[in-house]
Amino acid sequence: MKKTSLLVITILLIFISSSLVSAQSIKIGPRITGNMNIYNQDGLTGTWSGIGVGIGGALDISFSPVIGMLVNLTVFDMKNFSNSQTQGTTTQEQSLSLSYLTIDPLFKAEFSGFYLVGGPSLALKLSSSGETSVVTTGQAPNITPLNIETNSVKFDIAVGAGYNFKLAPGLSLGSDFIA
Repeated sequence: MKKTSLLVITILLIFISSSLVSAQSIKIGPRITGNMNIYNQDGLTGTWSGIGVGIGGALDISFSPVIGMLVNLTVFDMKNFSNSQTQGTTTQEQSLSLSYLTIDPLFKAEFSGFYLVGGPSLALKLSSSGETSVVTTGQAPNITPLNIETNSVKFDIAVGAGYNFKLAPGLSLGSDFIA
């Protein structure tokens, strides 16, 4: 089993290094992301939603003028969710916050600046927290922490589209929407 794993890793490294050597161009840059989270599930009242941010880097490898790979490494990918319910004079609000380290190795097809991407997304949980706040008119708020159970690893399939804006020779700004 150990020899098989070592062989697979060696073949994968040879393939990646040969692909990098034959790449037409390699671009490296910072990545700042924003995300809007909408969550709905049977048994829950209302819709949970929130906005989060992410900070990391991007590696854009072109194998030909049309085909390439976009690797996003987001070292802090924050997901926020909140829900508010009011009954009479009492409002209950629950908020959850999750943060991940995310890597997205995505296949890329580019056409005149526009591009489509798709591939796996792997995220490792850095932290998770939450709280419930109950506010009754005329009384002090009652805030209690939530101990939420979340997975340590998250695997998704990511697809998206974007556009590269040419700012100067050798300098471009990539803007994309990845779901």
